[in-house]
Amino acid sequence: MNLAQVNKMWISYKKKMQLDSEILFEGLLFDAQAGVEASVDLMEMLEGHFILHVTRKIHLYRGDYIHFLLMHEFTHVADFLNYPFARPDIQTLKEREERENNINTASRREILSKYGQITFPKSTGRIADDDIGKKLFDYMNTYSEFHSCRVALGDLIGDLTGGTVIDADKNQIPRPYRDISIRAMLGDVLRHAYAAYSRFKVMLLPRVFVIYFRQVLYLFGYVSFFGNAKDMLDQSFKVLGVSDKKEDYFAVYDALIDKRYDDILFYTNKIYSDAYVSFVKSYVREHYDPELYTEEELDRITPENYHDFIELITNRKGGRLWSGRVSPVFGVNDVNKAYRAVDPEEIRRRMGMK
Repeated sequence: MNLAQVNKMWISYKKKMQLDSEILFEGLLFDAQAGVEASVDLMEMLEGHFILHVTRKIHLYRGDYIHFLLMHEFTHVADFLNYPFARPDIQTLKEREERENNINTASRREILSKYGQITFPKSTGRIADDDIGKKLFDYMNTYSEFHSCRVALGDLIGDLTGGTVIDADKNQIPRPYRDISIRAMLGDVLRHAYAAYSRFKVMLLPRVFVIYFRQVLYLFGYVSFFGNAKDMLDQSFKVLGVSDKKEDYFAVYDALIDKRYDDILFYTNKIYSDAYVSFVKSYVREHYDPELYTEEELDRITPENYHDFIELITNRKGGRLWSGRVSPVFGVNDVNKAYRAVDPEEIRRRMGMK
């Protein structure tokens, strides 16, 4: 695959999707991160550089699978070009990305020592209109992930509107070296989500939750073609162990289907904030002197007050950090290892598949 071939496919995509843009890809780099097959970079696009990053293994992949991958990445570019809100200035976004990357990749102990408090967004109210940097990041990491999966699958089955009835067993999906059924693909996505969420419950690192929720968004995009999507998702939430939070998950799904962008961002941030409350409680138990707090105080932590709680106990009696376990950095490769450790038959059993 070369740049000319990429742009030929991109031009065809723009025509099919009625995307009015003269932009072409200026680069094709075989430097995708470990565990990633293809990607585009938001910061590069904001600077006007449209570059496709792919794995070095892509030359070994089947052509129909490469097409499937690129439909996904092209949709990220299209969503960026069609972004419905005001664009942030590039310097503001660079500062935010650097700060959030530091937070997401740091250990739990490092976060408080570097920043003095947990610095994740609260879930109260809508995202502020002036927080346009966060709005763009959240849009690309929520709606665009869902939409890219939906377009890639829709293009494959010849239906970009979702009106076609598809058979989960008979309809086939290309993979790098062979075809698999849509049902098997859904099982793989769920297995990745299950592995990531299982790791998050043990390690409670924000980055792991990001990886987990991206798989949930993939699942939303793919199941949206099924008439019984809600039933499939309800069963999936049982497998993942998040049935107690399914109202928020369904709120995200419904908002994605209806393109209610503010609701997408609101409910996604609510889910993230609830997860980070668990993160804060675990962090406090492991890294603060137990004399600084009571379990009753921990039980009263909510997404709305955990900033205040951390500040309170940090200032209490000098805020001595407890010398507990330091969690390692956790990335995509680690989730892939966890995924391979999950028995696929266990996922199929939980889903009621034979």
